[in-house]
Amino acid sequence: MGDRRLAEIVSSDVIAISPAETMRSALAVMRDRGISCLVATEDGAPVGIVTERDILWAAAHRGLDFPERPVGDVMTAPVITVPADTMLVEAYHLMAQKHLRHLVMVDAAGKAGGVLTQSDLVAGLEHEGLTGAKCVADIMTRDVVTAPGNISVREAVRRMASRSISCLVVAREDRPAGIITERDVVRLLADNPRLGRLTLYDIMSCPVVCVEADQPVFEAAMLMKKRRMRRLVVVDDDRRVLGLVTQSDIVRGLESRYVRSLKSALDEKSRALRQVGDSLDEKTLFLDNLLRSAETGVVAADEQWRITYVNPAAEDIFGICGAVLVGRDIREVHVERGVDLGALARGLDAISLSRSHEFSFTLTGSDESRHYVARASGIYDARGVPAGFMVVVRDDTERCRAGEHLERLTRNLERLVIERTSDLTAKARELTEANERLRDMDAIKSAFLSSVSHELRTPLTSLLGFSKLIDRDFSRFFLPLAADDPVLAKRGGRIIENLRVLSVEGERLARLLNDFLDLSRIESGRMEWRDRPVELAEVVKNTLAAVSGLFASRPEVDLESLLPEASPVVVADPDRLEQVLLNLIGNAAKFTAVGAVTVSLDAPCPGVARVTVRDTGPGIAPEDRERIFDKFRQVRRDPEGSAPAKGTGLGLAICREIVTHYGGSIWVEPAPARGAAFVFELPAVTPGAASAAPPASKARRREKPLVLVVDDDPAVSSFLIQFLEGEGYRVAAAHDGESALAAAEKLRPSVITMDMAMPGMDGRAAMEALRRDPRLAAIPILVITGHGDAPLGAADAVLPKPLDPEKLLAAIEALLARK
Repeated sequence: MGDRRLAEIVSSDVIAISPAETMRSALAVMRDRGISCLVATEDGAPVGIVTERDILWAAAHRGLDFPERPVGDVMTAPVITVPADTMLVEAYHLMAQKHLRHLVMVDAAGKAGGVLTQSDLVAGLEHEGLTGAKCVADIMTRDVVTAPGNISVREAVRRMASRSISCLVVAREDRPAGIITERDVVRLLADNPRLGRLTLYDIMSCPVVCVEADQPVFEAAMLMKKRRMRRLVVVDDDRRVLGLVTQSDIVRGLESRYVRSLKSALDEKSRALRQVGDSLDEKTLFLDNLLRSAETGVVAADEQWRITYVNPAAEDIFGICGAVLVGRDIREVHVERGVDLGALARGLDAISLSRSHEFSFTLTGSDESRHYVARASGIYDARGVPAGFMVVVRDDTERCRAGEHLERLTRNLERLVIERTSDLTAKARELTEANERLRDMDAIKSAFLSSVSHELRTPLTSLLGFSKLIDRDFSRFFLPLAADDPVLAKRGGRIIENLRVLSVEGERLARLLNDFLDLSRIESGRMEWRDRPVELAEVVKNTLAAVSGLFASRPEVDLESLLPEASPVVVADPDRLEQVLLNLIGNAAKFTAVGAVTVSLDAPCPGVARVTVRDTGPGIAPEDRERIFDKFRQVRRDPEGSAPAKGTGLGLAICREIVTHYGGSIWVEPAPARGAAFVFELPAVTPGAASAAPPASKARRREKPLVLVVDDDPAVSSFLIQFLEGEGYRVAAAHDGESALAAAEKLRPSVITMDMAMPGMDGRAAMEALRRDPRLAAIPILVITGHGDAPLGAADAVLPKPLDPEKLLAAIEALLARK
């Protein structure tokens, strides 16, 4: 079997893991798959290996958080690999020479292709490979580490890691009572990384599988294979522990005819090598004297991390005798010195055949700190196989001090130059660029809002108008016909409800558009403020009347008001104050499931008027009480069982802009019992005589005059014609400015409704032409436009899209009355 190759016996099923994965994931995989190692790969190429021995060592030295560390901090790297066509006997000698229990097989592209274990090796060499070892006593390990069963698992792990052993035997009176292995520790760590207060009695495997010292090695190997074990306890006739026989012992004891023939060839090579060795001894002596006399520190370690050489300069640098360091695990030394093992692993990973790793560190002595620069390199044999590491350390303190001094001088000089020459220039340039960007962004935003609002308002006018028109005609003419048919009556009611939903949602979309435009006009200074002395109590009453319908459909929420006998007076636009109150009351109603919304008005001190809107909703968290006034900011404040709130998050931002425009302030605070209270204050003035404008009459004359509808949108034009005709008006239509002039000259209408954006002659040019004609100049013009901030110009009145039918009728009647 010695001429077999690895590819014939090694499974190509490689269980790999990324070095960035956590050790918790690695533990789970090893536990679930029942394997002794994981290959760490990057793009399929092996960069390290995580074995049960690595996990045991990490559990003993890395602390309780080691399962959360990346695999790269724990794995052994670089990993020793062999090609798939390697002879089995060659693999055996490599594992024996390097003291390995796993060997990674790679393909021609350097990708991991399998893992050779000691179990595979024993199975591959089979019976004839064991003929050279007569009995278990010839190969067993006699130095068995035993422990009482009442010690903690954590202490057992520490002992196994410190002795680099794979198991502990729990003994009573020198007889085996149980055993804990590396695999037991891995399974335990995968379920409970902190180990808790468990003792060996809690987790040990028992009874212990034993073998007698005079039993043939072949039988011991077959017993391991049958029981799927990697070690057996060797006992005498009285079942007292004599030693351990492991797969490693069997591998070391292999003596097949292939191995013996290979050893014979190696003996011949050894004789030739001895001659070379004599020459190397002379060179080694010369090199040793050179290293001892060097001022640069040199430390070397083998591929198993054990320190093999420390020169006197390194002893002086680190303050440790070389004799104490040689033979110790380099990781143990780093742990004692407080060095992060993750940094050590990353540094060693960076080393390759053509690349070294340079780093620096500082050591603090009794009188001063010294700075050192070190370079870690790999030691490779003629085949490029890693054989160890070497670190060269030199004292860099004086150069660092000179460099730091020069850097401080340079830095101070540069700072002075920069502060005196470029500070003002940079700030001026930044300010100029920022102003240019702001102006460009403001122009783009204004143009965008104007265009989008017009494009949205025009179809929205048709949708809302036709929904109301259909509602009116259906209720007036068709629904009575279905009174005798319950099915048709029910469907008719459903149609009426659907039309109502369409109207409500359209009006909500119109309000959102108005919010965008209002905020844009306020920020750009184009808002029209129609300020006059206003009694706040009248504003509150008008607003309560406007929202009464909202609360009529919600009997579980009451709308209350607390108004004083003498109302404070403020100078402001009443429409804007109503807008603030509508937003606050609407928000309170939206977030109140049960209870009341209360609006109160008072004057906390002379010259100040205060309005408070309280609700009994879920309230607002303290950290959100300022942020809710930001634009597009919505805080989740759902009432019990309600859906998430809808909107743009602009309402409260507009409220703050309006209140601060009049020198006031707005804030939110917890309500006395439950919910939230929105409060705003405005400067109050001494009450003066104010004449109340008489309410506009909504009486409609019996005989309606002719209305000329001018709009290029067929849908809007059709709606206006049908709606006005339904109200008893006579209606004519024109689709652009030129046809409007011709129709006005021929028909002499009583009122003209004019769209602004039309092809050819637009609305503005048409109005100017009408005003220049003495015969047509007196005809009232009502502008209907999607541009919310369109100026009156030559028009007598302006209505924004989408249209409110009641406001349309009121505006037409007001123009007729004025005429």
